[in-house]
Amino acid sequence: MSVYFYIPNLIGYARVICALIFCYTGSFNPIVSAITYSVSQLGDLFDGMAARKFNQCSVFGSVLDMVTDRFSNACLLAVLYKLYPTIGFLFLWALALDLCSHWYQMYSTLYCNEKHHKTAVSKYKILEIYYKVPYMLFIMVLLSETAMVTLYLNVFIDWFVIQMLMYVSVPFLCLKHYINFIQLMSASDKIIEKESNKI
Repeated sequence: MSVYFYIPNLIGYARVICALIFCYTGSFNPIVSAITYSVSQLGDLFDGMAARKFNQCSVFGSVLDMVTDRFSNACLLAVLYKLYPTIGFLFLWALALDLCSHWYQMYSTLYCNEKHHKTAVSKYKILEIYYKVPYMLFIMVLLSETAMVTLYLNVFIDWFVIQMLMYVSVPFLCLKHYINFIQLMSASDKIIEKESNKI
């Protein structure tokens, strides 16, 4: 069977389609948009499970997963930029930081011959906790995604539960972007250290 048709990769394609629907409906249909975005993000949980269950892990699938995560986050952050004009620059900064930190982390993992970006060694304790403490990554991603979706929905729907979820989860979104910054620093340090050793 071609790697293109591995079950986890089919899930990845469905995630991309959901994110594209969100891009189209994001400015005028909050319910459809929130559902399609959430389905895309939930797919991130199941593609890894499917890869392990069916023994269909692949480099292509790993890259597809990472790119889909970044693409879907970028779509929502771009919509939030439009919906919150007075603080929109913060969402653009978050978008840029998310893309750069993950790209640097992936590149440093390859450059330093490490097996996976989530198991890469770092001198920053917060990254060790984020990636290696059981369920920490899942909890942080869940709460930061909740923050972005509730920030989005809050513009269209005046529900107390949405506002409460937003106020509880937004600090975790800020923490996740702080971790992105630390990840960028860690990856940069490793690239420079390896390069310095060659001189």
